[in-house]
Amino acid sequence: MHGKERRLRRILNKETGRSLVLAVDHGMALGPMTGIVNVAETIRQLDATGKVDCWLMTKGIYNHAFDPAGDPGVILRASGGATIAGPELTREGQTATAKEALHLGVDAVATSAFVGSPYEHETLISMASLSTECRKWDLPLLGVIGLGKTNEDKKKDPKFIALGARVGAEHGADIIKTYYTETDFEKVVAGCPVPIMIAGGPKCETDLDTLKMIHGALQGGAKGIVMGRNVWQSPYPVALLTAVHGLIHENMTVNEAAQLLEEMRNR
Repeated sequence: MHGKERRLRRILNKETGRSLVLAVDHGMALGPMTGIVNVAETIRQLDATGKVDCWLMTKGIYNHAFDPAGDPGVILRASGGATIAGPELTREGQTATAKEALHLGVDAVATSAFVGSPYEHETLISMASLSTECRKWDLPLLGVIGLGKTNEDKKKDPKFIALGARVGAEHGADIIKTYYTETDFEKVVAGCPVPIMIAGGPKCETDLDTLKMIHGALQGGAKGIVMGRNVWQSPYPVALLTAVHGLIHENMTVNEAAQLLEEMRNR
């Protein structure tokens, strides 16, 4: 078995071919936001459930706040360098190397590309060069497709989302993180030669909305989620995480997952 295949198995469940990845990399641009003010505690609480396949985080959080109960997979965020206080959130550069990721013992790296934004060129070139570096070490690359403020309205446009997913794969990503579109999502998946996992985006209004979105994506061919605030900003994060796990790995219906969520909330 090749190194890359082995590392992918630590992310994508061998039985289901799917993955529940929790993202806690938001602080690099947004600071200490609700749900991850005490990020070490959030990780501890949710990891203790045994329901998280893999975590997405920056090297700072990995080094200073990551003390998991078991041995989940880890994807190291390798792009950043822009915050909400700065002039342009899409102006990301490389913040970690493939060699550093191996040194830390993680299973994959992640980098953003902002398709359709003023920094489309720079971020795609950065993704391609990190992919070249990852190939040398058999390290999987998660391509995070962002939109930037200028394209926020295209988040629901399946043609635009399909473009971004395909472009990420063409530039060397082994897995794509992008947005779920309520219409034609199966076309987004069909046009991308690597697995697609969905982002949460802004917080859903209710936990039921989160479950519906994830279920819709799975039905359309997504291989799971790479999500943060829709889980850890829930009033009942552990219950929601358990219900989401049911959708992803146990093929639960939305109703079954919602029932499980309700039962756990009332305990």
